[in-house]
Amino acid sequence: MRRQLAFVLAIAGWLFAVTVGVHAQNKKTVWDKVYSEEQAAKGKIEYETHCEVCHQKDLTGRASGGEGAELVGNVFARKWEFQNLNQLFSEIKKRMPRDNPGTLSDEGYLNVVAYMLQVNKFPAGDPLELDAARLSAILFTSKAGATGPSAAAEPLTTGALVQVVGCLEQGAGGWTLTKATGPVRTENPDPSKGDQLAKLRETAAGTNAFRLLGIYSSPDAQKGQTLEVKGFLVKDPSGDRLNVVSLETLNPSCPP
Repeated sequence: MRRQLAFVLAIAGWLFAVTVGVHAQNKKTVWDKVYSEEQAAKGKIEYETHCEVCHQKDLTGRASGGEGAELVGNVFARKWEFQNLNQLFSEIKKRMPRDNPGTLSDEGYLNVVAYMLQVNKFPAGDPLELDAARLSAILFTSKAGATGPSAAAEPLTTGALVQVVGCLEQGAGGWTLTKATGPVRTENPDPSKGDQLAKLRETAAGTNAFRLLGIYSSPDAQKGQTLEVKGFLVKDPSGDRLNVVSLETLNPSCPP
């Protein structure tokens, strides 16, 4: 009987490890060959037709006399660092072309994103997919390997995957986690479960606040609740932010 139980536990542990590995593999960065050369070629045509007049032929925008923002180089990288491709895709679709926004097809906008990645010298591979969840799982980072497990022993800096507990509130600037604990590094992007979740429910309120970015679906139902949030830390002198990977309710109300 004990041998059977040990065998069952071993299989369960293996399945858990495989599941965690699959989830980890689903989290990518722009260094993971996430667009195709064919998409970038089509995007170049879209860009030259609809975007070049403001952002310049070489995507340098205002840096070389254009009216539009820079879409290549350090300025572009700093703006989008540790945000996801769905945010970039949605921003372009919502605002561009400036004189007639939203007029390209979804595939056209996606191809423009691919072209931007190509010009910024990220490697090509499999095509981007028109799927918000998949695009949200691809993080923009200017440095290869910035979110890998090898960073586990490093101090918390922008790009670290962290876990925070706090109260979800909504204000003029968007969703914020208040009365939050300090960020703790984690290697598992999925919500905590079982005993781990039970322990988190006993966590005392903190004094931190984090603006939440990149929330895929509206968390209206969790407003005013105590949550576990996992996300990529964005350090900022004006207030740190979290690029959200998962939200999990711990308690139906916030601490007083």
